[in-house]
Amino acid sequence: MKLSIIIVNFNGVNVTKNCISSLYRFLDVQESEVIVVDNNSSDASRTELPALFPQIVFHQLHENKGFGAANNAGAKIASGEILFFLNNDTLLTSEITEKLTRILMSVESYGIVAPRLMNGNGSFQLSFGKHPTIANEMNSRKRSNDLAAQQLEAPLDNHPVQKEWVTGAAFLIRKMLFQQIGGFNEEYFMYFEDADICKRVRNVGYSVWYVPEASLIHLGGMSYTKGNQQIEYEYRRSQLLFYSEHNTFFEQCLVRIFLWMKYVPQLFLQSRRSMALKILSLTISRS
Repeated sequence: MKLSIIIVNFNGVNVTKNCISSLYRFLDVQESEVIVVDNNSSDASRTELPALFPQIVFHQLHENKGFGAANNAGAKIASGEILFFLNNDTLLTSEITEKLTRILMSVESYGIVAPRLMNGNGSFQLSFGKHPTIANEMNSRKRSNDLAAQQLEAPLDNHPVQKEWVTGAAFLIRKMLFQQIGGFNEEYFMYFEDADICKRVRNVGYSVWYVPEASLIHLGGMSYTKGNQQIEYEYRRSQLLFYSEHNTFFEQCLVRIFLWMKYVPQLFLQSRRSMALKILSLTISRS
């Protein structure tokens, strides 16, 4: 078996159903397997998904340790030479797995390949970027709120383009390389785990490629509620972890200054005080 597709599910039974259904419309079942790792969901996932798709490998976790940890659990039981990490809020609209696999295996130094992501309406979705620094993050945040600016990032042709990182929503990597670098860093509960694994792949001499000729739909943010303070906390925790592991001391100082400027004024807001204290404490504990 050549390709193992690993999907993490957390309370997303209906979304995951749609993802798996789209996969099997285009998948060569003789050359692939689909592994669904359930992150201790409280919905009907653990009963409905195996019943509806008996051909999948359903792996139940009894504790949610985050996105990276769940993907690592899937990789451990995968039998394929190539791992395809795929978000459950994605939909295949064409056969792309053979194309991505062929490109990945065509050059020995290719470490990660990722498809073009599209929004539900078919428009371009920004899914790659430069190595995270304060300046690069600010530019990315600005583009994320400006659809016109995002469109300018779209490749002009279908040739693969080398990138510094691609989103963890959809990418392929050789299992041997994944094991060599130790898989996902499980200290990242969510956020920055994709930039981290891309950086570690590049650190051992491999490259990261974005493949615009292969595309799929990414609906985005289906498992988590926007504005959730716990999600905000995890983002800042992962941000500080990433900077401490991969960025210069100067950049580590800059991110702390930025967070103090952002969260100290929130200490005077009753609704935000608790969150501000938690995040400011992170800047001290990771010093």
